[in-house]
Amino acid sequence: MYKSKLIKVLLCFNSEEKEQLRKWIHSPTHNKRLDRIKLFEYLLNKRTLTPFNTTNSKVYLAVYGKKNYADQKFKKLLNLGMQLLENFIHFSSKNKDGFSKQKALIEFIQNRKLPQYAQQYLLKAKKTLTQVETQDHFYFDKKLQLEQLQFEEIQTQADRSNTNLQEIIHLQHISFTLEALRFACEAITHQRLYKSNYHFPLLDAVLDDIDRNDYSDYPAIQLYYYSYLSLRHPEDTTNFKALKSLLKTSPQVLSKNQLKSIYLIAINYCVQQLNNGVEAYVQEVFELYQYGLEHSILIENNILSRFTYKNIVAAAIRLREYDWINWFLETYTQLLEDNYRQNYALYAQSKLAFAQKRFDQALLILTQVEFDNIFLNMDAKVMLLKIYYENKDFDALDALLVSFRRFLQRKSILAYQRQIHENMLNLTTKLLNLPSSAKAKKVALRQEIEQTHPLTEKPWLLQQLSFL
Repeated sequence: MYKSKLIKVLLCFNSEEKEQLRKWIHSPTHNKRLDRIKLFEYLLNKRTLTPFNTTNSKVYLAVYGKKNYADQKFKKLLNLGMQLLENFIHFSSKNKDGFSKQKALIEFIQNRKLPQYAQQYLLKAKKTLTQVETQDHFYFDKKLQLEQLQFEEIQTQADRSNTNLQEIIHLQHISFTLEALRFACEAITHQRLYKSNYHFPLLDAVLDDIDRNDYSDYPAIQLYYYSYLSLRHPEDTTNFKALKSLLKTSPQVLSKNQLKSIYLIAINYCVQQLNNGVEAYVQEVFELYQYGLEHSILIENNILSRFTYKNIVAAAIRLREYDWINWFLETYTQLLEDNYRQNYALYAQSKLAFAQKRFDQALLILTQVEFDNIFLNMDAKVMLLKIYYENKDFDALDALLVSFRRFLQRKSILAYQRQIHENMLNLTTKLLNLPSSAKAKKVALRQEIEQTHPLTEKPWLLQQLSFL
């Protein structure tokens, strides 16, 4: 039974939810079967559920008081128990949503033919919505639902000449526009990572409509619109500037999850520009990270993504914000997930040590720690490559170049990431083989480095070339 859906779902409950479930199963309104009460009482009374205390025979005995186990009877009990659990989840989730309760009340009053009270409740629900700052798709969808209920109410009146149809059409359009833009942004991001293809039949019409009309009263639409344009046309920096401005002036119009998605689009735009050699975007992305941390946009359930953590360290190092990095590591390392905290903290320490030319300390960490994450592993290899080069340990460097190439061929890596590292290896090899007296070849290599995309380590390669 331990591997059943019932146990897996129940294990997700916190103590408060378990107590609410206990009251639910004892309510005759929701459950009239004693065997289901006994089933849940047995499960809820266990401090922890384990394969040992949830064997079919033990649970069967606890519920029915019989040692002769009946498989079909027990399976039926589990199905009934799962139905009860699903009903509880549905009830408790709807009970938390004040709008759903208001809407259900209005529909009940309308069905009972009490129009004067229905109108009162409609006005109250609309007033409640005006006090909400968030103006995302869900907000406009709720407004739409209330207007639809208002329309139904108008249809029961003798005079139906004045309707709210125009408001319904308008809200439906705004809600659709927001969702179309949101998923268009998701599609482009996914498409770039996984080479997928998506078709949006009405997207061009949506974009054209926004381009031709004034949507300044709808900052949520503008946020998604400029996010989409930044993704679709990264060469046009005006879209990113507009997006960044909106993130500062109108962050409250989106839910935290949606705002985080927009922030990641802005951050990834900066990273893409950096990979193309536009160094000015280091400051841009660093400011986005700082604001995101300060306003907890990048933190979810008190957890900071390990990828965000790693990228923040990289951006701060490029700006030589060493004091800030030390503060960041002391403050935010504890917010990494337990499974990743030690490895990512050691990686950040080695990165900082390398940036401050403490090569021995960086080398000590990198050679003693085996990074199990493929991205950390690749970045650690890049650091080793640079340390060997700067320490003029060319034998170790040659061996690393060979092993790193084999690593890239052997591992399943996103094409974009593979290209970044292959470019780094190829140009480092050319740098090694470049005679210091060959001025023409030096000029040619500089041009090649500057024109190679994507290339994260372009500043370092150009710096080493200048030393020759």
